[in-house]
Amino acid sequence: MASMPHVPTSEDAPAPAHSRGGRVLDLAGPGWLVREALGDTWRWYVDAPVTARNNAADAARAAAATPGWWPATVPGSVVADLARAGELPDPYRDRNSRAAEWTGARHWVHRRAVDLPPLAPGERAVVELDGVDPSGTVLWDGEPLGRVEGLYHRFRAEVPAHAATPGEHRLAVVVDPVPANEPQVGRTERVRVHRPRMTEGWDFCPRLPHQGLWRSARVVVDRVHLAALTVRPSVTPGTADGVVRVAGVVEVGDDGAAGIRVEVLDDAGGLVAAVRADLPGPGRERPLDLAVRVPAPRLWWPRRLGTPTTYTVRLTVPGGRTLWRGTVGFRTARLVANPGAPAGARGYTAEVNGVRLPLVGWNWAPADALYGTVTRERVEHLVGLAVASGAALLRVWGGGLVETEEFYDACDRAGLLVWQELSQSSSGMQSAPGEDPAFVDLMRREAAVVVPPRVHHPSLLLWGGGNELDLDGVPLDEARSPVLAALRDEVARLDPGRAWLPTSPTGPAFHHRADVIAAAPDDQHDVHGPWEHQGLTGQHALADAGTCLAHSEFGVEGMANRRLLDHLVPADRVWPVDRSNPVHRHLGEWWDNAPLVQECFGGRLAGVDDYRRASQHLQATGLAYAVEADRRRWPRCSLVLPWQLAESYPNSWCTAVVDHLGDAKPAFHAVARAFAPDRATLRTATTAWGGRTHAAAEVWLWSDGGVGAGSAVVARLRTADGDVLTERRWAVPDPVREPRPVGDLRHPASALPRAAVLLWEVVWTAAGGAVLDHEVVVATSAADLSPLLDLAPAVVDVVARPDGPDAAVLEVAHRGGPAVVGLALLDARPVGAPGWAVLDGDPRPLLPGGSRTLRARWTPADPTGPRPLTLTAWNLPATTLDPRVPQEARP
Repeated sequence: MASMPHVPTSEDAPAPAHSRGGRVLDLAGPGWLVREALGDTWRWYVDAPVTARNNAADAARAAAATPGWWPATVPGSVVADLARAGELPDPYRDRNSRAAEWTGARHWVHRRAVDLPPLAPGERAVVELDGVDPSGTVLWDGEPLGRVEGLYHRFRAEVPAHAATPGEHRLAVVVDPVPANEPQVGRTERVRVHRPRMTEGWDFCPRLPHQGLWRSARVVVDRVHLAALTVRPSVTPGTADGVVRVAGVVEVGDDGAAGIRVEVLDDAGGLVAAVRADLPGPGRERPLDLAVRVPAPRLWWPRRLGTPTTYTVRLTVPGGRTLWRGTVGFRTARLVANPGAPAGARGYTAEVNGVRLPLVGWNWAPADALYGTVTRERVEHLVGLAVASGAALLRVWGGGLVETEEFYDACDRAGLLVWQELSQSSSGMQSAPGEDPAFVDLMRREAAVVVPPRVHHPSLLLWGGGNELDLDGVPLDEARSPVLAALRDEVARLDPGRAWLPTSPTGPAFHHRADVIAAAPDDQHDVHGPWEHQGLTGQHALADAGTCLAHSEFGVEGMANRRLLDHLVPADRVWPVDRSNPVHRHLGEWWDNAPLVQECFGGRLAGVDDYRRASQHLQATGLAYAVEADRRRWPRCSLVLPWQLAESYPNSWCTAVVDHLGDAKPAFHAVARAFAPDRATLRTATTAWGGRTHAAAEVWLWSDGGVGAGSAVVARLRTADGDVLTERRWAVPDPVREPRPVGDLRHPASALPRAAVLLWEVVWTAAGGAVLDHEVVVATSAADLSPLLDLAPAVVDVVARPDGPDAAVLEVAHRGGPAVVGLALLDARPVGAPGWAVLDGDPRPLLPGGSRTLRARWTPADPTGPRPLTLTAWNLPATTLDPRVPQEARP
């Protein structure tokens, strides 16, 4: 972190915020100061006179004039502000997060100057804060304006007329200490607040207190103010038209008439419908309730089914400012019963605009543990990766946030459906929420805060009561939990027609586990787990034994990418990589499976690079196989959501497939292939065939959109050098849609080369000869995967060239040696380089004589900085090149 040039004081505040056109004073940005306060000492720093016995008043005057104020940013986080100022070490490196744990025990005073313009007759100045975490007191020139209770609550308060004089004023927000809460291993019944528990200490996040003004802030100066609003789009039954219902409260500063214009704009900005509402006086609060008919709107479709057409709703004061604008879309959506489901099972199949689709996707945790620092660009990058993977749904996990407008707007435009859970979660010792009336009433009030602002989003498919809420190992429902019953009823009142699930998993069985499946296969409705690799045979056996209707959380662990790991852990503390190392215990102890990784590679892993490559191979192949096994059971199994897309905190070991820098791991690309709509997959008992009588694979096909009659399949077992050991061909005379096996490929183990790398290959072609899918899967003839360590070097030619100002193409051609295994393109820029490199990846080995095209795209654009990329593989030397530098083909 850069150090400050001098110690700032209260006099070092930036210039005061000025009104844009005399209407809105935007308080977002770096123009704030922050300082800690213990107990009630915050009263010394808010420009209020201190009256107290003994010498407290003298101490207050002295303290207010001393150093201790640090620059702050809004939206933001206290810990991030302190780290930037050099008051804390970087909490995202080593074990430094421990140095920040004390911050949650303090008040934090945020202050800034605000320059009010003169108020015209009827105008009022209103302070608006979109989010204070966890809660706080708001003061204007030292006088209290009010309290904000809860990070999801929006604060609005009028500046009293006597204090709204033109000129400079002082706004202060005193952020409260973090309230008592439960870490992951605790008791859910002790939770008394509605906020993310992840930062209390979770399997993928150390304790890292979050406080601050985590959403935007402003002062609005106007005669007309919007006090409350709900916007609800719908498709009119029996017609092709849409309706946007707008309801809310408008405040008017005098008794005169006022008006509101509601406009609906298409995605090009063209006006498609508009209605004006006249709001006659007298009275300050005036109800707004109107409907805007939208003739024959284009429907919003999930990306896997079509185009996610969005519209913009805009509320304006005629001749004045825009009061609100937001994204809407027109579609119908519901959950319906799964075909072949046991009697009484809930529906887990999505039907959008009358069309059913597989709900493949990801579990979504907050984009950062310091969620006040998350930018729109970061959200859009991660949502963009989800889209690139082929996802249809993101489940917003209940241990984190009720997600933000930026998140929902990105999902609307990307065509992703969202399952939003309330901020409730399980605990290691007891996982049922409190039942007392006070807590039930708290959660009912919280629903009234979080539901209405999100109902206009077409991406929002369903609400959930929380994550893994259970009693005595059995998932809770509304009949057994007063809180879930209250939330169900409140959501139905506030958002009628939206789907609802009480928790995830809904059971009746909780675990996707071999003994649980065997005991009661029909109880596997919505299940979770496992999150750990089960071994070279166990991973496949468990995945193939599944009977669930919905697999809403499961994962496989793997090490961090090298770029992150080199930044995260000092070089002299990175070894050993197992749990004996206190750094790795801090950075992902739950997911450090170094002993299993070593076992799967015959005990021959010798260094950090070996472990990383091996663990990431297991994560990629193990997770992809689990996804494919669930998908082979469509439509009975309709929902498949690996844990998790991206990590909220940088870990050396984690289940995420995108690391904290925003770089994809190999598992991301492997699952993207498993999500693809047209697939030829292999069902196998293991990936290491030593000690078996035969190497055998069953070939399966499916197509979400349907493939016509007359397709064909060829399956082969090859050596790494490309030699064909055995081959079979099948004609597929019928159309293909739902998953189906087409045949087996078998080869005697005695005829396999000893301790060798093997390649299963399947090519599926349409009747006209077009390739529908070409699968290549790594295996070995040994009892483990150690032959990968002995794979001979391959020879490739690589040509890189620019593809426009912000993209590049790499052509990789195999020229000699065995197949290339683990070919990957990596961002070679230093940590901290602006934006992200969005890189193609393909988990399939590059066969002898083959070629592959990989694309890179940089976002946001950085036209001046270097753009080095590294090409690497199990059996290639790492090659770093910059596509903007002219070059010949090179090995």
